[in-house]
Amino acid sequence: MEETSRGNGTVSISYDSHGKVEICVKNDRNVGSYGVFVGDNPFDFALPATLFQIIVIITLCQSLHFVLRPLQTPKFICSVLGGILLGPSFLGRCEIYWKSLFPARQSDVLLVMSIVGPIYFLFFVALKMDMLMTVRAAKSTWLLGIIPFAASAVVMSTLLHLFYSPRNFPKLNPPHPSLSVTMSFSNFPVITEALSELNLIATELGQLALSSSSFNDCIQFTVIIGHHISTTEKPKFQALAVASCILFALFCFFVLKPTMKMIARNTPYGKQVKQIYVVFILLGVLIMSGITDTIGVTFMIGPLMLGLMIPSGPPLGTILVEKCEVIISDFLLPFFFAYVGMTTDLSLLKRWKEFFTLQFILLAGDMAKVVACVLVSMLYNIKPRQGTVLGLMMNIKGITHLIAITKLKNLKLMDDDTYSHLVICVVVTTAVVSPLINKLYKHRHRVLNSSTNLDQQMTTIQNTSRNLEFRIVTCVHNEGHVRGITALLEVCNPVPQSPIAVYVIHLVQLLGKSAPILLPINHKQNKKFLSVNYPDTNHIMRAFENYASNSYGPVIVLPYVNVAPYKSMHDAVINLAQDKMVPFIVVPFHENDHIDLNGHVATAIRRLNTMFQARVPCTLGILVDRYSRLGESNDSGKSYFHVGVFFIGGADDREALSLGIRMSERENMKVSLFRFVMLNRQEYESTQSQSGVEIDEEEQDETLDESLIDEFKSMKFGSGNVCWYEVVAEDGVGIMRSIRGLEGDYDLVMVGRRHNIGSLKDEEMGNFIENAQILGIFGDMLSSTEFCIGMVPVLVTQCGGDKRVSNKLDRLGSATASQMSLLFNK
Repeated sequence: MEETSRGNGTVSISYDSHGKVEICVKNDRNVGSYGVFVGDNPFDFALPATLFQIIVIITLCQSLHFVLRPLQTPKFICSVLGGILLGPSFLGRCEIYWKSLFPARQSDVLLVMSIVGPIYFLFFVALKMDMLMTVRAAKSTWLLGIIPFAASAVVMSTLLHLFYSPRNFPKLNPPHPSLSVTMSFSNFPVITEALSELNLIATELGQLALSSSSFNDCIQFTVIIGHHISTTEKPKFQALAVASCILFALFCFFVLKPTMKMIARNTPYGKQVKQIYVVFILLGVLIMSGITDTIGVTFMIGPLMLGLMIPSGPPLGTILVEKCEVIISDFLLPFFFAYVGMTTDLSLLKRWKEFFTLQFILLAGDMAKVVACVLVSMLYNIKPRQGTVLGLMMNIKGITHLIAITKLKNLKLMDDDTYSHLVICVVVTTAVVSPLINKLYKHRHRVLNSSTNLDQQMTTIQNTSRNLEFRIVTCVHNEGHVRGITALLEVCNPVPQSPIAVYVIHLVQLLGKSAPILLPINHKQNKKFLSVNYPDTNHIMRAFENYASNSYGPVIVLPYVNVAPYKSMHDAVINLAQDKMVPFIVVPFHENDHIDLNGHVATAIRRLNTMFQARVPCTLGILVDRYSRLGESNDSGKSYFHVGVFFIGGADDREALSLGIRMSERENMKVSLFRFVMLNRQEYESTQSQSGVEIDEEEQDETLDESLIDEFKSMKFGSGNVCWYEVVAEDGVGIMRSIRGLEGDYDLVMVGRRHNIGSLKDEEMGNFIENAQILGIFGDMLSSTEFCIGMVPVLVTQCGGDKRVSNKLDRLGSATASQMSLLFNK
């Protein structure tokens, strides 16, 4: 017997007892090579070929995303385009390249990798999904989940039967009847991913689209299971199919769900879930996918069911997303899209009449869905323009559509031509719809037609009567912000004639969830939900409730939790303030308790505060309390609380003074007003070219300033708790120099962010100041070490939104209520 090594295998030659020659070739080196130096070609082996494919696919997909990002092209389209470039449509026409980079023996590896990505993607989408909230929302919007889908499916089916059949195109392989239904569905995973990229997931239309698409998913899975059972030929197998589906559902609800809840419940507060649980859950995703594929339903249902059984949010959902989402979404998932692109052969598009006919039919189905959304939206009192945008959202296509048409192709229910047509439809539709949604969806317009004059009239502290309830929205990021904000609420003088109603909103970054929520914490069920998922919220709200019970005057605490991405967290807060006619919103400065925040979170909170400043419909107060000194006067036995108001002029300063007037009515308060007068102001303004309108506005501002200062002077002036000083300065620099000389024993300092003095309007003064864009020039100086060594808390007020800031920011979705506001306001 002789053995020799040839290439990537071993050849053995032997003779049997009859003298016949037996030649055996053992392919024992199909995985790895010995290297090019011994004569091996790396691309003849699966491992180096796969590694090179990973490098090429990921690099190409990320490069295309970087290039197409200005066009707001979704990530998956870039991956599909990358696959088309690598496939037989372009580079794949070179036979040497195709056989070298994608050898036949390695094709199964690429196919498996392309399937693993969607399996885990669907699992994470279901994991982030709060089923209870989604079902509640879908109950109130079920017409949007049924009628647009039905209209699109009927139009597509009718047109396919009339115009896209063998009698019109003799060489046509008639499409499967399920094609129109597949392309009509609006899938929750697809819309969630697209709206997250567009930053519209926290908007009202985004919530409507998510709830309607979740209803579509329920219909789709029912159709899939029903189709599987009905197509089983023998009654015996039908009974087994029904029994297997029922047993699978019972296993999920009565075994998996209690197990996952037990893991979350047994994880100590502040601790991470044990690593072994994470490993077994991720392994369970593949097991569940294999089970549902084995019993005959699609492999997509297994990961979705497992994800739904896991409690969303912390601790279990969050740790799974943090550990695995990036590698799934940016590493494994592009393989599926690239595989779809590589199996799409644009060179087959030779019969252009068939191609355009099918594209027209698919476009007609999408238009029918838009029209149906507009008509149904009118029943929900939604403006037609916003109904059109909602219809466009419902037409977004993505991964689930690609999975469905790929399965139809693999089952030989669709030819290669039709498959390529549909892939092009998915790519082009989403590529056009996504930027169109962003262009049509104007932030400043409310979605509902029930807008009142209050939407146009800004509510501020100054125009709020001191004989009515004083409503405040205050935002809290962590427990460290509670003490300072409660102290500020207390000095706002809650009295029986004007009690304080404070809407306390705990802002939580969206992790381990898909749908943002604004949830009022006044139901036992909600408190139970929060105690498991957001224990910090319960601690914070308990502290505010304790403060309200022990307050100097009547304080009503209305607690909320807002779970959303930082970039759209302001939407629900601003809309709540509008709905409740709140004149004052308080947010903490991003550098408060900066030791507890990492750089990413601090930067996100800074951008969030900028969003508040751009969109706020009332008075905004940014509380700078870096060292948690606010409220120390009560603990130290100090006999009074000293507030300093620095007044330069303008609407923002008037809001600070109006709050100071309210504070001065409280016992044991001392309010000192420092009014700054600029000597050469008239000389400066005479050198500037100003229109008559600008001059009238400045004169009106001056009149309002004087009126409010006169009101302050009439408040117990000279009795010791109200003091007024006039400080004269030559210019803006002189004002800053004068402020440094006014250091004192303050417990709180208040100043406006913007001012109406001509030389202080120039943005160049703040170019070299760290936080001037957030706090204003004087607010930044008062909170810095240049004033009282930076130990005095500062409240910077702003009256209404800043259009200049708004124009500089990326346009976001409409400032609207979150998913839960739809439920509780009905």
